[in-house]
Parts: sequence; structure tokens; C-alpha cells
Amino acid sequence: MIGMSYLARAGLGLAVILAFLGWMTVRHEQARSSGIEVVLQTYPIDPRDVFFGHYAVLSYRDFGTSDVPLGWPLEQGLEPGDTVYFALTPAGEFHQPGEAFASPEEALSQGGPVLKAYLHTPYVPEGETPDVYFARFDLPRQYFADPETALALQDDFQTATQMQGQRDNWEHCRDLQQSDPEGFEQAWRCGDIDLADEPTADIPEYGVILSVSDTGEAVIKGLYLDGERVIDTLTGPRLVRERDE
Repeated sequence: MIGMSYLARAGLGLAVILAFLGWMTVRHEQARSSGIEVVLQTYPIDPRDVFFGHYAVLSYRDFGTSDVPLGWPLEQGLEPGDTVYFALTPAGEFHQPGEAFASPEEALSQGGPVLKAYLHTPYVPEGETPDVYFARFDLPRQYFADPETALALQDDFQTATQMQGQRDNWEHCRDLQQSDPEGFEQAWRCGDIDLADEPTADIPEYGVILSVSDTGEAVIKGLYLDGERVIDTLTGPRLVRERDE
């Protein structure tokens, strides 16, 4: 009887855990399917492998921090740590942060999706008043993927980084030649740069596809990989990309 009672308690505990996980999965899937879809641009996506688990590190191009003038939060009675809501504006394939508001309803009145953020102040010496507030967006910072996708992302990351580096070097040397011809002749990094051969190839663009609620919460639906939308699903494979051999 004691053994049966122990097994019954263990089974009940397992059932509760499974029910909770199922409830969380359903809630997450509802959030993914019911929100407004937005795409935020990221820098090239860098994969990581920690204890044999693969995930992509997400670095948002326009959503690291966003300065908010100090007078506006003070007029609204807001303090560091309070929540503000940014109306998003479309910019080609991606969205960028627009004007900030004190409530999601005000932000939604602009006609587009909304992202929430938290107010922070920079460090200032004691007794001084900061000039700006910073808005830190509540966005996911990593995304778990299968090994094939992680390796594919690694190749894309290296290619995009190399292309961006070549373009940055060319632009630096072009500007240096125009502003300081003597310095251009002495610059070691410009020795192998042919200014007549401007890098014109399109650098791959990357982004994160999010589902955003009316109150600004965001969950990931998938990745935007240089024009390819890779949507993860509850029942399908996790972001497996077909790669050319």
C-alpha cells in the first residue's frame, strides 16, 4: 500500500507538471498567433553552442536603447523603472521605434503596432540631474535553433561581417583621401584598397519576426534571413533550413 501510495503521488505530481507545461505551450502559441506581426532588423545573427544546445544571439539594430527627453517623463509623473510604449513605424521590410507614450492606448492611436520599454537613467554624479532617460525594450535576446540552422547562420554571419568590413574600409579610405590626401598615402589599411572598385554587392539583411500584443509584449515567431522568412511552428521542425550542397 505504501508503495502504491508513493507511485500514485508521483504520478499525480507528473500529471500536474505536464498539465502546466501544456498550459504554458498553449498560452505561448496563442500569443504567437493572435498578435500583430512585426519584423525588427538585427545585426548578423551569431550562433552559440553551449552544452551542445544551439541558439542564435539576437542584437537588434534600432532597439538597443532609445533616448527619451527628460521633460516628457517628468510631465507624465513617470520615474525610472516605469513602462512606456513606443509606436512602431515601418521602414521597408522592418519596423523602427517611433514616438513614445505613457499608455498602450495612446501608442496604438498612431495606427501601428506597439512595443513596451522601461525607463532608465544614465549614471550621473551625486547631486546632478540626468539630461535624458533611456528606454530599454523588453525583447527576446536569443532564439534556440537546430544544429543545421546554427551552422547555416554561422556561415551567413561570417559572410555578412566580411562584406560589411570591406565596405567600411572602402568608405573610410575614400573619405580619408578627400579630407587628408597625405594621411591617405600613409594609411596602412588603405594600401590594398582600390577606390575605383567600390563594393556594390548587397549585404545580407537579418531580422526577427515577432508577434506583438496590444500591450507591447513580444514573442518570437521566426527569423528573417536576407529575404527568407523562416517561421517556427509548434508541430513542425525547428527552423531547419535547406542549404545548397
